[in-house]
Amino acid sequence: MTRRRFIILSALLSAFIIAVPFACSESLSVSHYTVFSGKLSGDVRLAFVSDVHNTLYGRNMDELVGAIVKLKPDAVVFGGDLFDNEWGEPNSVLLVERLTKMYPCFYSLGNHEFHRYDTGAEQIKREMRARGAYVLDGRTYDLTANGSTVRIHGIDGISSADQLKYCREMISPDMPNIMIDHYPEEFPKLSTMGFDLILSGHAHGGQVRIPPFIKGLYAPGQGFFPKYTSGEYYRGGSEMIVSRGLQRCLRDIIIPRVFNRPELVCITICGERS
Repeated sequence: MTRRRFIILSALLSAFIIAVPFACSESLSVSHYTVFSGKLSGDVRLAFVSDVHNTLYGRNMDELVGAIVKLKPDAVVFGGDLFDNEWGEPNSVLLVERLTKMYPCFYSLGNHEFHRYDTGAEQIKREMRARGAYVLDGRTYDLTANGSTVRIHGIDGISSADQLKYCREMISPDMPNIMIDHYPEEFPKLSTMGFDLILSGHAHGGQVRIPPFIKGLYAPGQGFFPKYTSGEYYRGGSEMIVSRGLQRCLRDIIIPRVFNRPELVCITICGERS
């Protein structure tokens, strides 16, 4: 091997060694979104927590709790797949117990709370309510903060026509209506129903992202090269924000997150821009 080739190969190998940890970083990221609404006089801020899958975030979940506290939210919204296999997973239980002591917490179930067992989902709901969380299984709650009120709707991770029908009947024209639905692929349907803002997860950011070319390689329910993986989407009069989720790859999944750090989402809903 010539000296020139050796230098080139060494440089490429060094670049690869440096790039891989960066591309596959699973350090916590925080994304901020501002949603404008003429129905508010004061700001309402939500911390959106999705797809934790019982992932550990430091001792006593201090890393994630601390990041949420720094956002100074008016409420915390759990967007599904907080748990993974069954009720009693310690990290997620501890997270809920700590946060419900500080903020109103709204909880919508995802598919993982349902699809591996039958009775566990109902047990999770009971235990979440016992810990002070508002469970969004076809229910609607009003959140008032800073002189403004938003209406929060939610359905189970396994979509229910009856639950969705009730939420639609509870839509108010006088305040922003927020729908929590774990599945982003349902956005085209939900965008026709009068919800102002839809919060979803489930796609895990498409797992492998190579910006700006590949914004997600695969997502359940959407297949390869999914459309809804991360960020803001608009359709009709509705906006959807999709979280990349908080699961790290060592928790029950083998494929690493590539250019796809775990994401905590902060959403500030405020009055229309002047």
